[in-house]
Amino acid sequence: MTKKFRKTFLHYVLLLLGPPLAWLYLRFTQLSSRIVIDGHHFVEQVEVSNADAPGFIFAFWHNRQIILPIVSSKSQIHCLISASKDGSYVAAIVRLFGKKSIRGSSSRGGFEAMKEMMRVLKAGDCVAITPDGPRGPAGEVNPGIIQMAQAVGVPIIPVAFDSTKKKVFSSWDKFILPYPFSKIAIVFGRPIEIAVAESIESGCEKVRIGLNASVEKATSMLEG
Repeated sequence: MTKKFRKTFLHYVLLLLGPPLAWLYLRFTQLSSRIVIDGHHFVEQVEVSNADAPGFIFAFWHNRQIILPIVSSKSQIHCLISASKDGSYVAAIVRLFGKKSIRGSSSRGGFEAMKEMMRVLKAGDCVAITPDGPRGPAGEVNPGIIQMAQAVGVPIIPVAFDSTKKKVFSSWDKFILPYPFSKIAIVFGRPIEIAVAESIESGCEKVRIGLNASVEKATSMLEG
């Protein structure tokens, strides 16, 4: 058995077993935890006002994307996921939660992914993006999300979560995994509108501020 064959075999075994186990863990965490939500009315307002118009964008920091599978919306959610092998596992997990995936990133398949996201938004659905992914720098907004919001004319809703019990990994983004039997706070921030004439730098700063404000509010909701 060659090394290449072993790696390929292991990949498909993990792809077969990993996503269902991850789904079970996240569902158990969801059901065993006390989840408090703030700001979901912003999503409802956008969905009502955009009933016959393009959709909207959910934005998450990369280290807090684990909460995405349980985020709800009347619109179909399409998640931008890296075209890498690791992205295959994430795509399989979000599919188990009833969400669709668009594969691509700035380094691989980005142009095709951008076209597909614009098509989805124009059809009235929702796109979920980690604007500092897939490789960082952490906490910095890449311009693609701003360019897409301007091109289609859709708002960006910043989303964050925090948990009383969690594992913070030593990865580049300090990825956060909530533990079961926690108190989990999910915050939907005020929709961010990006004017067509607005500079990319200004749009990126607005999204960065909105995401950090959502993180701070989620953390504050865990107190007491």
